[in-house]
Amino acid sequence: MFGILSFSTEVIFGVIAFLTLLVLVIGWNKLSGKKFRHIFARVFIIIFIQIFILASIGIGLNRYGEFYASWGELFGTKSNLAAIATKTSALKLLSAQDTKKADHTPGGSLIFKEVITGEKSGISDYVFVVTSPKLTKELETGTTPSIGTSYQVIELFPGFPGVPQTWIGALGLVKHLESLESEGKIPPTIAIIPAINVVRGVDTECLNVPSVADVEDWLTVDMHAFANNFLGLDQRKWSTFGFSAGGWCAAEIAIRHPDLYSQGVSLAGYYTPSFSKGISRKTRDALTREYDIAKTAVNQPVNPRLMLIYSPKDHFSYLSTKKFISTVGTSIQTSLVTIPSGGHNIKVWKPYVATGLEWLAQGVS
Repeated sequence: MFGILSFSTEVIFGVIAFLTLLVLVIGWNKLSGKKFRHIFARVFIIIFIQIFILASIGIGLNRYGEFYASWGELFGTKSNLAAIATKTSALKLLSAQDTKKADHTPGGSLIFKEVITGEKSGISDYVFVVTSPKLTKELETGTTPSIGTSYQVIELFPGFPGVPQTWIGALGLVKHLESLESEGKIPPTIAIIPAINVVRGVDTECLNVPSVADVEDWLTVDMHAFANNFLGLDQRKWSTFGFSAGGWCAAEIAIRHPDLYSQGVSLAGYYTPSFSKGISRKTRDALTREYDIAKTAVNQPVNPRLMLIYSPKDHFSYLSTKKFISTVGTSIQTSLVTIPSGGHNIKVWKPYVATGLEWLAQGVS
């Protein structure tokens, strides 16, 4: 009832602020004395009102962008997921019971929510799986669900701060998949959406950070092990798609793992690590050198193709995009899409989710 993504919570905080303001106005004469208790009461009530107004605004912004999925994630007190997680090697192929427990969307998709421990990385966290309507029909037919052989796999990354649910909710991924599939513009699709912000209070930038966490291993080796064991996927290459910090992740992972990924879309992303907190200066410098993806692309014989979607008004990603394009030259096949207006926010990005999905479909063999 009082979840951080609940509209009721936003309303309750706003109502409390309004009622407290009303009490202050009505009782101002009684609080207008010069004694300490009068001054203290006035200051306390004013601060109380401001806290609840700001909280209401903050909850509204979070509901819009879905940066945090729970109060625990906001305050850095996530539950001990390792205690309830299943190791990737212990996963069983999904059953009819799994499909029944999954969330069924009105448009015919399935959304699975799993908690796993990646055995390569040792990380325990959430991963969401979305199967588009055609695949859902196959999964729901018979007592031994199977996805068959006609499908594409896209791994999607949120931003920082951010949670996998941002793709499903604020960016409307599921509706995009359903609409484009029904129009014949994309093949049946499996979307793998792992948590990328897996270390409390640390922006790992999807990298293997020494003495912190091997997030790159979690997003590559562990996600493939999860998908193969849980969904029964074959060894075909995947695509990547991310926004903001997730755009960096999409480009970084695709370029550094061309054996696993054939293409990627970076929506309002950047192309060098941009640590915001939790990493020492020495480690930042070392990782920036190690994860020079432009240099990697120039020096390796095989690269994925990339779509880079950016807005000239979004200085956060615009300059980085231009520098990356200039550095890689013809070493990597890039498709550029310019957003004519708008800055660095989800409202600007949402229409371009379909753009990225349609482009990825063109590269599916």
